[in-house]
Amino acid sequence: MCVPCAFPSACTPGMGAPVIWVCLLLLLRLTAGTSAKPHYVVVIPTELYHPHTGMLSVHLSDLNETVRVTVQLERGDGPSSVITLLEREVQEPHLLENVHFQVPAPSGGKVEVADLHVLIQGDSLQFSERKKIQLQVLEPRTFVQTDKAVYKPGQTVKFRIVSLDKDFVPSTRKLPLVTLQDPSGNHIAQWRDVTPQKGIVDLSLPLSAELALGTYTIKVEWTTHTFSVEEYVLPKFEVTIELPPTLTVLDETLLMRVCGRNTYGNPVLGRVQASVSLQKEYNEFALIRYRIENPCLEFTGQTGRNGCFSREVRMAPFHPDTSGYTTVLQATASLVDEETGVEINRTEYSKIMSEISAVSFEESDATYMTGVPYIGKMLLEMADGSVLKNESLQLFVSHGDVRKNQTLLMDESGRASFKLDTSGWTGTVTLRGLFKEEDPSSVQGRISPRYLDDSRQLQPLDISRPSFLKIHSLREELPCNQAQQLQVDYVIAREALGSGSKSLDFIFLVVAKGTIARILQKGLDLRTGAELKGSFSVELPVSADLAPSAKVLGYMVLPDGEMATDGTLLHVAKCLQNKVKLVFSRDRALPGSEFQLQVLAAPGSLCAIRAVDQRVLLMKPKAELSINMVYNSLPHFPQRYHPTRSHASCGEAGAAGPPLHPCNLHWKGGRRCRLFKRWITPLPQPLNLFQRAALTILTNSYTRTPCERRDPFSIHDNVGMIVYPNPVPEPAPRAYFTDTWLWDLVPVG
Repeated sequence: MCVPCAFPSACTPGMGAPVIWVCLLLLLRLTAGTSAKPHYVVVIPTELYHPHTGMLSVHLSDLNETVRVTVQLERGDGPSSVITLLEREVQEPHLLENVHFQVPAPSGGKVEVADLHVLIQGDSLQFSERKKIQLQVLEPRTFVQTDKAVYKPGQTVKFRIVSLDKDFVPSTRKLPLVTLQDPSGNHIAQWRDVTPQKGIVDLSLPLSAELALGTYTIKVEWTTHTFSVEEYVLPKFEVTIELPPTLTVLDETLLMRVCGRNTYGNPVLGRVQASVSLQKEYNEFALIRYRIENPCLEFTGQTGRNGCFSREVRMAPFHPDTSGYTTVLQATASLVDEETGVEINRTEYSKIMSEISAVSFEESDATYMTGVPYIGKMLLEMADGSVLKNESLQLFVSHGDVRKNQTLLMDESGRASFKLDTSGWTGTVTLRGLFKEEDPSSVQGRISPRYLDDSRQLQPLDISRPSFLKIHSLREELPCNQAQQLQVDYVIAREALGSGSKSLDFIFLVVAKGTIARILQKGLDLRTGAELKGSFSVELPVSADLAPSAKVLGYMVLPDGEMATDGTLLHVAKCLQNKVKLVFSRDRALPGSEFQLQVLAAPGSLCAIRAVDQRVLLMKPKAELSINMVYNSLPHFPQRYHPTRSHASCGEAGAAGPPLHPCNLHWKGGRRCRLFKRWITPLPQPLNLFQRAALTILTNSYTRTPCERRDPFSIHDNVGMIVYPNPVPEPAPRAYFTDTWLWDLVPVG
């Protein structure tokens, strides 16, 4: 179609050539384009924490003139309240600037709402935008460690205090008050204005010989730590019961072993009395829990030369006969030393499960795009946490009236990978992974074994334009200090490029512990005839600053202003940057002899060393300071918070999804928490995707796109997530020494 001629005299009959050329030029002007327009994207965390360092990302693309970029933090009125974070002249057509700055303290309290102002000025360009962010004081978390959890009257309590920030950097600020309270709540000791030595406070207090027994409390600001004062006697030997932690209804027998070891690791000879009973507690859909009479078997015998007593137990009396119960096998044993007559008792538990195995999908996204291969994995785990190798899994694919299935062979890790052709997929596609079909028939009076399958409903990417970005999920826990490859798929609509587009940037923001920890970039050179559909990988360095979890948000801004985004959630192993290693010069030593202890750590470290009797730790193992305890004390950083956000519908800015639902199935005695994706969380436009990563975005790109039925940061996508409990230390042979052997602060040169 030709638009009306702008020059009527040139379009009159008899002047055909001018008509053709003028209209043709106007037509070319309209169709050639939408040339690339300048765009900016500024991203900053929604909350900034004092006294930490903040980071913001400034991304400019397709600039056609020199501009001056100014980013300021505005607080209240007056020139002194304006902090300039970035001010520079940009002559290049593209810019990615990572700006680090010291977060100022909130004025007048712990929290302050400020404005982030972005100003971009050129000869013909003028962009100005403001968004609200929050300044917040982040207090360090304080830990207290005592040399023991249990003391006798008259002993000395030794304890240390350390305050760590969110990056596990120790604080050197003074502690205004440290108090010790007796079981009645009375203050019996206090320390004022305590100054740490390189972040560690080391204190001690001798207890009176007439001190009351009970629980005592150390208070440091908002932190409390307890220890008990008791009259106790450390045992001369140790009793263990070897029992599988998990049993199934298919097990016919159980081998139970009771062993005794003295402090030197030698076997203990004596008489054993043992019992095995079924502990069955009705706890589903009941307001009141109650116990039921359960069968019990008793055994007696003598330990052998190896210090152990073994007995094979028939499981028939203990098989569950009905559902709705938590069924646990309890084994209790007592060993009487024939030399000293000392008796030691021990109890262990084993859970009886009807679930034999479970299939779960891994690295399998909840969305697909027709024509792009769908890639995923399935994992088969047994009830005890082990995996089967070289077994077969069935994968069923259903969409519309189409039903297909294929057999997959598992590898050495118990996983089976698959790649599906999506060329004929439309609407909702259902995947089902199956190991074995359950047998509906069962033995009278016994629960049938169950083989848990897994299913996943895939939704098509609902986008109005054929440009999209997809980040493949990394479902497994990532080890520290090992770089990972993020796999990314992209499709770029040719009409979105316009004219004059020379390159395109893919930006990836990694958010962890309330800040932007990484900014990664991948460029696509359009001048070399790059494919508008393809895949690439981005290297992601993984270290302790990303633990225990991080969010990756990727985006690209097309020349026509459209923004395509995607994100994924990473699970990172809990680790610490400063590694400490202890090496003894000898594994064994006689009483009174000397040997060396070597401490290896980063230069300039101050190491707190403790060596205590292993039996003291076994009295209250849960009181021990662990890496899980340290990580669990981290502050809860915002997940979907925005100071100015209001509830809205899916297609509007600020829409929020429903709350996350808790686990509905416990597996492997609490090790596995299986989350079923029964609630589809609508994911609004890219703007809201940034908000769900606790980021504030200022941009002139088009961020209102239709909803995608997936939340890349939701734990619902993480079917089969493994939750690891605190590891229980293996009991070690004891050498005779006092309860606390070493309690020193050792500097490392």
